[in-house]
Amino acid sequence: NAEYMGFEKREGGMGLVSMLYCTSLLAIVGSGQQISSSPRRLQLFNSSEQKSICELNFMDSILNVKLNKKRLVVALLYKLHIFDISTMKVLQAIETSANTKGLIGLSMGEEKSYIAYPWSSDAGTGDVIVIDAITLSSVSVIKAHKTALSSMSFSSDGSRLATASSKGTVIRVFDLPESRLVYTLRRGSVPAQIYSLSFNQAATLLCVSSDKGTIHIFKLSNEIKKNYKEGRSAGSVQDTMSNLWDSIRDFAHLKLKSEGNIKNTCVIPSDDSRVLVATYDGFLYQYALDGVNGGQCRLEKEYRLLDGFP
Repeated sequence: NAEYMGFEKREGGMGLVSMLYCTSLLAIVGSGQQISSSPRRLQLFNSSEQKSICELNFMDSILNVKLNKKRLVVALLYKLHIFDISTMKVLQAIETSANTKGLIGLSMGEEKSYIAYPWSSDAGTGDVIVIDAITLSSVSVIKAHKTALSSMSFSSDGSRLATASSKGTVIRVFDLPESRLVYTLRRGSVPAQIYSLSFNQAATLLCVSSDKGTIHIFKLSNEIKKNYKEGRSAGSVQDTMSNLWDSIRDFAHLKLKSEGNIKNTCVIPSDDSRVLVATYDGFLYQYALDGVNGGQCRLEKEYRLLDGFP
């Protein structure tokens, strides 16, 4: 069920909007030339009361924002800012390699929470640095891919991290805090731009969307599949050969109704019986997911997101 929480037109437009769980607290970044809608300005906004809580200004454009009950993380091109969300005091500013996509991950757990961000070497490898979001101490450096990262996502409890590279043919899933590679998932053999990675609530399913107009759902068994020995990197020749035999194919899939290369994001609701896909041209699609047999997902409902909004 969806509840209308408010709609506001802003002069200059919005570049980013991030919501704290399903609350009325929004982090909003503009996309205009005016000071009030600058891409260097972050506003925490209460949508139910229609008022601003606080504003933060940065020297460079904000590329991404993540927040949970304890932390707010802001990604700039070469820096990551971590705030205590209760006081909005900056806790740490981390220098990063060029993060043009603004990739950051923040898990939602209150007691155990992680922050992940990409680190690319001169050779263009796709490493991931993971730190503890509470203590800000280092957890690990994961050598996830041989090419730069294009997407990453935590499971809801922070126990798993999914990553995809710019090539987009293989998705890797790591266990935390051990940072052990436990699943190699093959999306396809043709390179693709990965738009979104999303676990279900129990982290037993992973939904993957790309610029190919297809959504792939992978089943992750409760018994951890140890494709790789602990401490072994994901970029060796031995790993490349293992990928050909050990990679897991999708359990279910669907082809989007929308035509053309429309950016989108996908999620699996808590009942695991549906796949929801929101497209950037303003549509929401609901597909039926057979949790036993998988296969082709059937389109059930279609919504025009802005219909009826003031």
